[in-house]
Amino acid sequence: MYEYYAPVLWSFLEKFNLPHVDIEDSIQTTFIKLWENKEKIEEGKPLKNFLMTLAKNDLYNKVKRNIIAQKYLNNLIPEEETEMDNSKELQMILLRILESLPEKRATVFRMSRLEGLKNDEIAKELGISKSTVENHINNSSSLIKKILKNLGFNLLCLFSFFS
Repeated sequence: MYEYYAPVLWSFLEKFNLPHVDIEDSIQTTFIKLWENKEKIEEGKPLKNFLMTLAKNDLYNKVKRNIIAQKYLNNLIPEEETEMDNSKELQMILLRILESLPEKRATVFRMSRLEGLKNDEIAKELGISKSTVENHINNSSSLIKKILKNLGFNLLCLFSFFS
């Protein structure tokens, strides 16, 4: 069962841009949870969906634990240092998300939110309509917000990226 479903879980978890060690750990934890909850497996229902739910819940629990640990560390480490670390981490995550977007959408988002260009300027420079620029920005912003929210970032802190 492990040999059959581990690659499926691997490709599912890989979409979250996790380090390989964390993916391996989540797969192991998922199969442990499967064994612990074997009585909840319903006959005739796909095991794949149950495993993916277990894996996703494991990720969410890890994110929650990391948030709690970060809050604890924030009380121990001077605030200036953690703000710098959080800002750098957020920028790295944002860049990774932008790399996964379609090229044109990522370019429009960078020009708008990171370089500070106006929609008219972007449309003119890229040779596209202003409404296309707005669509790219709206679509990429909502996707980025969703991903960051799933990673446990407080959206109020991220307002500067999207305003």
